[in-house]
Amino acid sequence: MRLAYPILFALLLGLPFVLRHFQTDGTDAERPQGDALKLVVVTPHNGDIRGEFATAFDRWYRQHYRASVVIDYHVPGGTSDMIRLLANKPTGLDVAWGGGDYTFYHDLQPKGILQPMHLDPPLMRAAFPHDALAGVRLYDPTKDSAGNPTPQWVGACLSSFGITYNPQLYQALELSPPQTWADLTNPKLFRLIALADPAHSGSASVAYMMVIQRAMADAEEELFSRRPELKKLPRPELARRAEYRDAISAGWKRGMGELVLIAANARYFTDSSEIVPTDVGRGEAAAGMSIDFYARVTEETVGADRSQFVLPRAATAITPDAVAILSGTSGRQLELATRFVEFLLSREGQLLWILRPGEPGGPIRRSPRRMPVRADVYANQTGWADHGNPFIESGGFNQRGQWMGLMSDTSPIWIAAWIDSRDALTDACVAILSVKDPTRCAALFAVLADVPVTMQDVERRQAERTALEQSHGDANLWNARQRILWSDRFRKHYFEVAAEARQ
Repeated sequence: MRLAYPILFALLLGLPFVLRHFQTDGTDAERPQGDALKLVVVTPHNGDIRGEFATAFDRWYRQHYRASVVIDYHVPGGTSDMIRLLANKPTGLDVAWGGGDYTFYHDLQPKGILQPMHLDPPLMRAAFPHDALAGVRLYDPTKDSAGNPTPQWVGACLSSFGITYNPQLYQALELSPPQTWADLTNPKLFRLIALADPAHSGSASVAYMMVIQRAMADAEEELFSRRPELKKLPRPELARRAEYRDAISAGWKRGMGELVLIAANARYFTDSSEIVPTDVGRGEAAAGMSIDFYARVTEETVGADRSQFVLPRAATAITPDAVAILSGTSGRQLELATRFVEFLLSREGQLLWILRPGEPGGPIRRSPRRMPVRADVYANQTGWADHGNPFIESGGFNQRGQWMGLMSDTSPIWIAAWIDSRDALTDACVAILSVKDPTRCAALFAVLADVPVTMQDVERRQAERTALEQSHGDANLWNARQRILWSDRFRKHYFEVAAEARQ
């Protein structure tokens, strides 16, 4: 018995090292066994989606091609982390899957990271009878010399962006459920809003851009109501009109000011946008900005009394979440990658996004609760986890490509304004909230929202960055210096507002 304790102690001491040998990163279970084929996919998708589609693709491939295939997933983090990884053009990766359309047409395609896909023509026609939804393209329109579609990316499902909130906390705060982005600026929500860091989350960045684009669209509508003749002008000519540019710039700045007030209410900025609805459901935050499926899965998990999701009225986008084959993929891997994209566009692949667990052809464990990109599958919604039809319900407001082009150079300013300058922003908010006079308090919040940046600043930044890239200058050093300058500018603004509030 004396020897038993030392032996037991030694076993316990060595247990972590034994377990480490068997530990996986969440993808080892999908690594090839025997003669199975292997497809290497880089993705920001969560484990539920990765697991369900790996199993379903293997089943589909065996039915159609009589061979087994496993997916070796590489998960660098969020969408922004995936972009940084692919910018270095690593070898050995076959497919990029996940991330909004902007990621693919703006961040990856221009850098030669993607390659043209030769997909089954009847499948393309069935999947995309129309090339756009409410003005947003569903796939890359590139064609070969013969006029055949050779898209470098295609939508695999659809995403929308909205507000996730905790009804119990809202009731305790005596607040009505949020309906607009502006509702998140309410001072009662100070330190109660969960937000994701735009440096890591592509979906969060798109949501933030929706706030700005809604304000820009409002400014455009106000101008057209005063000058209806301008609405008849072709877009290129309209964009050159000084009064139009002034109106749109003013709208852009109002949207940025609204975002600063939302950021002032932030409890934190997380690296993972998936955490936002989770913490709202736990009661760690009252509300947050979220992509639809994260919020819906949370609502299903914790119950509608603790988590609900709303789409802001005429203020959100419905955009494709894309997939592409990476440049350099060739031979058998190219064939396998093409089959994977075709599986995602098949009826089986599309229904996997939305069917309830246990339904024929549905997921095994949990529904991803995402909207299919194929319009024809909406005809029969039996067994679906969610109902609706974005091809009928969409319309009016949606993201605009020319305005989305500002996002890459607006995002670093968000980081400087909200994250690098977070202490100064919080201090300014505390100072304003200590003001007893409600009228003066509201006026000070308006001053806080009068941000020290304009749309022209972003356009200049965009031009400087493009020139630097073309001259092969040190982009990292330039970005670091820009970040310091913008952080200093915003901190100065917040210090001044705090000082005024304390007078």
